Amino acid sequence: MVKTPHFSGWDIGGAHLKVSRCDQHGQLIDTIELPCPLWQGINGLADSLHRAQSLLDNHTDLHFITLTGESADCFANRQQGVSEILNTVAAQLPAENCRVFSQSQSWLDLTDAKQYWQHVASMNWLATASWLATHYSDALLIDIGSTTTDIITIADGQPHLQAFNDQGRLQSGELVYSGVIRTPLMAFAQQIPFAGQLQKVANEVFATTADIWRLLDKLPDSISDRSADGHSWQAANCRQRLARMVGSDAEHYSDNHWQQLAHWYGQQQIRQIHESCQQVINSHISIPTGAPIIGAGIGRFLAVEIAGRLGRPYLDMADLQVGAPAAIAAPASVLALLGWQQFA
Repeated sequence: MVKTPHFSGWDIGGAHLKVSRCDQHGQLIDTIELPCPLWQGINGLADSLHRAQSLLDNHTDLHFITLTGESADCFANRQQGVSEILNTVAAQLPAENCRVFSQSQSWLDLTDAKQYWQHVASMNWLATASWLATHYSDALLIDIGSTTTDIITIADGQPHLQAFNDQGRLQSGELVYSGVIRTPLMAFAQQIPFAGQLQKVANEVFATTADIWRLLDKLPDSISDRSADGHSWQAANCRQRLARMVGSDAEHYSDNHWQQLAHWYGQQQIRQIHESCQQVINSHISIPTGAPIIGAGIGRFLAVEIAGRLGRPYLDMADLQVGAPAAIAAPASVLALLGWQQFA
């Protein structure tokens, strides 16, 4: 008796490898996220792919792939990035069982994906929106990850967008290079209020957004990413990293001072994403005023706040038949589900 295959969705990013797996009944059964800092070289991806297979025992699954890691600066350009990533995939997984999600919301084999690389580069956000569009005819998806935020309009049961590539999406507001873990705090302001004064900040990667959201109890201390100084995500270390931004040390001010500064930075990030949401909404007059915000990603707690500011109802992707781990790894999860829908 031939075993019915399971379905694995792979989201290959520049900092993480996310994998979700569903069974022959379309039920998500596993979701994992592994560190994969591609800027350090392609060999790390091979190691992460191998580790994922060891954890999931999914080598014989049908595999559905999306990638954003082609922009990593270890590659000469994005075309080379796509090619090297897919070559690494082919060395680890059975090529005949692999399909890559494309701009047309269809699947390409590995050979065609390398040839038509512009159709598969950085399409993970479109996979999530395509799956959501089968459940909600009108919505605004806000997927806030460790590094970036995707803001995608769903109207009349289809994703509606201004551009497909990163440059166009940065122009339209549909892509914001702002996430809740890896974004350097110096990206938000050159001058900040601190201890009753306005002052300039150090233009150095002394602290990142994970430091502020850790201090504000929005993230666990088990973050897999490396901190700016390599020390742990304990609150005391987060305060010290934040102190370096103002040219000081944590012990020179009270914990409350650092909490207030963390809150201020958090509000700057929320404002930035909120403004991009308004830009996207204003370019799509077809979005009904009652269409919900759907939050995904590890930073979807910010989407709750933004939904309130926009006066729209909020839906959490974790509640949409996927669960919390799968909501964090939304593109990988929906790839597994889309693969099941089309190939089961």
